[in-house]
Amino acid sequence: MHGKREMRKNYTPFVAGMVTMVLLIGLISASFAANGDSKAPPSGGAEPAQVGVGVFLKQQIAPGETLTTEKGGTAPKVLAYPDNKGEVHYYIEATAVAELFDVADGVNFHAEANQLEFGAKGVDWEDNGKLEWDALCSRQRHDFNLHGSTDKDGNTVISSEGFGITGPDGSVSNAYFGGRGPNPDPELQKEQWSRSKSLLSAKPEYGKTLGMYTEADPAEMNLGSISGRSMDGREFKDEYEIEHTFAFTSLLGKYAAITIENTGTSEASIRINRINTVGDYGAAFSGIYLPAGEKITRAFRIDENKPIQNQLQLVAKPLGPGGVSVKLTAEQYRSGI
Repeated sequence: MHGKREMRKNYTPFVAGMVTMVLLIGLISASFAANGDSKAPPSGGAEPAQVGVGVFLKQQIAPGETLTTEKGGTAPKVLAYPDNKGEVHYYIEATAVAELFDVADGVNFHAEANQLEFGAKGVDWEDNGKLEWDALCSRQRHDFNLHGSTDKDGNTVISSEGFGITGPDGSVSNAYFGGRGPNPDPELQKEQWSRSKSLLSAKPEYGKTLGMYTEADPAEMNLGSISGRSMDGREFKDEYEIEHTFAFTSLLGKYAAITIENTGTSEASIRINRINTVGDYGAAFSGIYLPAGEKITRAFRIDENKPIQNQLQLVAKPLGPGGVSVKLTAEQYRSGI
């Protein structure tokens, strides 16, 4: 199978949809009418609520829990407020909502629009004191990649992601991302692959934690406790890049594992990112290079108290000619040894 559009399938796809639905219904003023067991309505308006918040029966906010601001102030994460009929409604503080539902870049106040922004922030791109608002998930990542191509007159044009390099005629060229321009220069592509590999490691870094995942030595897993397999030796091929997103669940056990076999003819760059539930911008675990014909298992311990932060994204790119080809297996295990 070619390309990456057909490969975006989640292990538990209902999670992101459910969360998005919750956010659309009432993200900031998450109001829940009290039942008969609730305390009497507060008499003086809004008050800190002595109720907790859970997701999938896992407590995420304890009753009476507060947050600390950058200036050292404190604020309740949940408020109780009676309506004009005396029923109590509960309101979750915006920052707590962003943390609860794993929103990319949290929440920020957009003064010009007079609204709270979830998943975007003001960025001073030109360093001139003016903020521009940008969704992180739409930004282009600029790696240390060098590219070259031949223009219509036969001249070699050199460019690099993130900044221009002067071409043979003294002008700054346009970038051809990922070596996808017409007639890419073979020698420059070799340099690109070499530079890309220099940013990678031979082995993963164990102990790094992102969201609900901590990368661990696969030897920790009890292979006899396998509880689920969402992909079994499925092969993907592409000229430039393979991308696939997995969503694991703590309900199936303590460990998630992705086995990657390089079935191509060249080394491959293998990166695994922990992406946000709302917005796909996240952070990366250590990137590695995988020789042709070899395979590796990346194992992750799961924090069962963060059930929403469940997406891992695998990105594979070639480090040599012939494109990239990998065989993927995704499994979960209930326990360690």
